Amino acid sequence: MSVGVAIHVDDDGFVRAPAPLVYRRLTHVLAWPQWWPGVRVEQRPPELAPGAPAGAEPDEVVALELAGAPGRRVRLTARLHDWRLDAGFALDLRGDLEGRAEFWLEPGYGGTVIHHLVIATSAHPRPLEVHTDHRRALRRGLWALKDLLELEVRTGAGLLP
Repeated sequence: MSVGVAIHVDDDGFVRAPAPLVYRRLTHVLAWPQWWPGVRVEQRPPELAPGAPAGAEPDEVVALELAGAPGRRVRLTARLHDWRLDAGFALDLRGDLEGRAEFWLEPGYGGTVIHHLVIATSAHPRPLEVHTDHRRALRRGLWALKDLLELEVRTGAGLLP
């Protein structure tokens, strides 16, 4: 990690949808712009994990831009790894945040709780803005995912015309 200000984000959101459905949408990172307002995703060349043994498969890498406050964006490169079927995945972050993020799913309560954790540093000149903008973008994405999946579940159950 680079030298900078410590950033810790711990958020969650409830979605009235089964964990496998949430997992399918959340782990298709290249499709995030279809439902996440203000996010941009660009696929980058795959990378091996640091210290990976010879012959290991490289991990998917994406460039992310998350819309924060008006006129501000959080820019990141994320290496996606530690996929856990129907349970979550991890992201190694570089850019405005340097560290690790994780999404994990907790089935229950008639739906799924989506947890998001970031432990990172920021060498950005305004690290508090990066922290605030990241949380704002994340909440916007979780709300949009919730709306999309709950509509999908209700429509699939025949509850909407």
